[in-house]
Amino acid sequence: MLGSSADAAPDAGAAPASQVTPPALDDVEHMCALLTGCDKLPLPAGLVPRDFVGCSKALYEELTSPSAVTFSLTLKECGLRSSSCGELRTCALRGAKPDVCAGRGKGGTPVDMCDADGRAITCINERIAGVRDCPRGGEQCAVRDGKAQCTLGSCEKDGPATCSASGTRILECKKGKLVSLDCAAFGLRCANSANGPQCASQTTACSKEKSSRCEGGTAIGCFHGHEVRVDCGSAGLACAGGGTPVGSCQTVNLGSKGGSCDPNAPAKCDGATLKWCAWGQPRSYLCKSMGLSRCVSDANGARCTN
Repeated sequence: MLGSSADAAPDAGAAPASQVTPPALDDVEHMCALLTGCDKLPLPAGLVPRDFVGCSKALYEELTSPSAVTFSLTLKECGLRSSSCGELRTCALRGAKPDVCAGRGKGGTPVDMCDADGRAITCINERIAGVRDCPRGGEQCAVRDGKAQCTLGSCEKDGPATCSASGTRILECKKGKLVSLDCAAFGLRCANSANGPQCASQTTACSKEKSSRCEGGTAIGCFHGHEVRVDCGSAGLACAGGGTPVGSCQTVNLGSKGGSCDPNAPAKCDGATLKWCAWGQPRSYLCKSMGLSRCVSDANGARCTN
């Protein structure tokens, strides 16, 4: 699953996340143009595929599935809302100073630290490779065994993860520090399962084998033991069909006008325009729409860049 829930932060008053509203493919293309084309982004390596097409396909499939309820808050809040490399960098920094990693992580060895304001930061080659804003979640930053973590303070005895008394967090005592995952940041609650506590919707209990179904243009699937509704119709998609599993969004009718194409064909550059095939439908993306100057094809595949 793309978009780790590790960047959870509280969202007071968030409604239970029992329904997913997929973004338009145009918006995912804009996000992936920035994620694959901007340099010096304060984001973990491997967070998304490095080529535009791989990124667009992977994130769109994720955002049209039940697992979208735990999609990365950093990508949702920064990637989908930024309109330039500068905006994306500033948002992903979460208020951290851009030069906080100066002199740290030389030689490619990651170095974790807590900055002066309590953010957990990973440095590689003197640049920021990840930021978690601990204070935003009511937590403190602590470094243990070289890893910076957001914690709720000290605890007496290490043990298995549990749900908090309020049901809003997953808690685990690790080496004297109480590490948490804030389910409420996603509008979810902590629920016990055979695999331990997980963030889940407050909806009907289910199993993946028996609960997937369609109700008109809405796909109903099972995520962490509870039903999640995906509004396929709002994104111009259909529920199931075309060889896709029952109860999933079918990525067709994406608004192109050029007929069908080979989904396995490699993406191509046409000047500053990137052309690719999205689930059998031809797509064109103008790199300059996000302030990037040109389209290139290299070891990372076709992408926009400056």
